[in-house]
Amino acid sequence: MFNNARRFILAAALYASCAQATVFDLCVRGTSLEETRTARLQLEVAGADVAAFAPHLGAVLANRRFWDNKAEKTFGSPYDADLCGEEIAPLLQLKIELTPQQAKDLGAEVTRGSESGFIAALDHALGPPPAPQHPAFATRSFGDVPPSKDGSPDVGTPIVDASGKLRYHVVRIYYATNRNQTASPTPDDHYGRDRAPLSYGYVNVALPKSHEVGHLEAPSIWRLEFSADPDKHVMLQSIKVMGEDAWRGEIAKRATSLDNPGILVFIHGYNTSFPDAALRAGQLAYDLKFAGATVLFSWPSRAVTLEYTADEQEAEYSYTDMKTLLGSLSTVAPGTPIYVIAHSMGNRVFTNGFKMLLAESPAKQSAFKQIVLAAPDIDADVFRRDIAPTILGKGPRVTLYASSKDKALMASRDVHGGYRRLGESGQNLVVMKGLDTVDASMVDTEFLGHSYFGDSGTVISDLKYVIRKSLPPEQREQFSLDPVQTAVLGLYWRFKATTALPGH
Repeated sequence: MFNNARRFILAAALYASCAQATVFDLCVRGTSLEETRTARLQLEVAGADVAAFAPHLGAVLANRRFWDNKAEKTFGSPYDADLCGEEIAPLLQLKIELTPQQAKDLGAEVTRGSESGFIAALDHALGPPPAPQHPAFATRSFGDVPPSKDGSPDVGTPIVDASGKLRYHVVRIYYATNRNQTASPTPDDHYGRDRAPLSYGYVNVALPKSHEVGHLEAPSIWRLEFSADPDKHVMLQSIKVMGEDAWRGEIAKRATSLDNPGILVFIHGYNTSFPDAALRAGQLAYDLKFAGATVLFSWPSRAVTLEYTADEQEAEYSYTDMKTLLGSLSTVAPGTPIYVIAHSMGNRVFTNGFKMLLAESPAKQSAFKQIVLAAPDIDADVFRRDIAPTILGKGPRVTLYASSKDKALMASRDVHGGYRRLGESGQNLVVMKGLDTVDASMVDTEFLGHSYFGDSGTVISDLKYVIRKSLPPEQREQFSLDPVQTAVLGLYWRFKATTALPGH
């Protein structure tokens, strides 16, 4: 009888030990082509030890309980404030109970690498997922930046209202620039148009809740709007200058965590100020749902329409600094993919800087996965002879977006003695082996049409497949592109006349 009592006490103690709950503080992410969500989750698990796979369990549960099960992939890690941020409303919280055998079954599926097996084991343990919960507060999107606890001005005002509802998004854009710093502390005026040594930092770009893909919502005097409002407009919220080492450290963390999403580099074009470039970089990163670190290289464009030739000189001056930046990013973290989008005259800055880098360190080309040349203001013959042999077929896939309706490129051709530009289509379209040429003439353009890559939801949607999925054009045919085979030019691609794409 004594032995039976002893066994009962031991069993009760063991049960009590197993029933004790453990709380895991996690950063979870769910990604799909249409959306990327990152949130902080406190997961309480009773009855079993799941420490070995708690981040993965938390990410799957967040998708099933909070995100309508729309994420195609989920990732989790221990909580990190730089990745998740501090919520200013109640955190995502879940409580579950598992038996030791159920936890063992889940762990076995993780070891096998079977996501479908993990889901089946989870359904067996907890039953089918209940209807998704939608908290009163909004979980921030992939790049939203929280307000600091002390209210410091480098982060800005809260992104939710008193009831916890989303007011606007904030996306962090890291920058490197060879523009001069001014005495102004405001993000719109902090950098001028004169040359200076490279400096580094980040800006926080606010986008309104009502933001539409491809748009840069701005104040309008016709609506009696005389200053930017983050609830209505895309605007720079704050700026912070950083040392290069700290800057590289933050980029490495954001680029490698939660499935190594990588680095997106944007190089702006002619007639572009620092704030305009930062706004465009923020809009692109947000519309592409890019979860990694977005880096802007801003060269000292005069941002004056009539100073085209001065911008050409500033672009040429910036080749070496472009090479320096690309070299630095290629060593931020081994195995981190780098994606590049260059626009207009910024293509001269990028291609020449990239050529210099590869001539100096050929092995660094392996870090670059996709290169997008958007409306490139480059002499087409110079590209064929001097640039293409260096960058085509050397590792990264290269996509060219060209248009026959780009009036800015037509004007550039006239300025340069009638020599055709790489970004022109029609009879001037450049088609080469190793270059994915896309005719964007079917896309509606605004003003001069020179920013169609950022202003068109169609191009943005196609860019998602290029940047987020690394799909070649033949695999994008079902979504956005039609093949065009000609006897003279060969095979190239153009946007469908009517394009209805997922996420647009």
